[in-house]
Amino acid sequence: MNDEIEVWLLFAPFWLLGIVALVGSIWHMFHAWNVTRHAQAAGHVRKPAPFSRGLAWHELTDRGRHHLRRAFIAFGAFVALILLGIGVGAAVGLLLGR
Repeated sequence: MNDEIEVWLLFAPFWLLGIVALVGSIWHMFHAWNVTRHAQAAGHVRKPAPFSRGLAWHELTDRGRHHLRRAFIAFGAFVALILLGIGVGAAVGLLLGR
């Protein structure tokens, strides 16, 4: 097998898992936004003023905090997996002398 293809096959799974984690992060971020908008429409959560910093963590509903926490975890996993994939690719590239 070609060395370049072998390097790609070694770190491609990290990139693919990272992309899946990014999709999960976007999904949870959308649901946190959606849950917060529904709570604001029902009058449970205040609506922030335009150009303000938004809602604080303690002002979110439990479901909003749940989705936002999962979004942050998934985004952290995305960053870690992408960096790990780059590290594995670089290490194997150096070990193979390329």
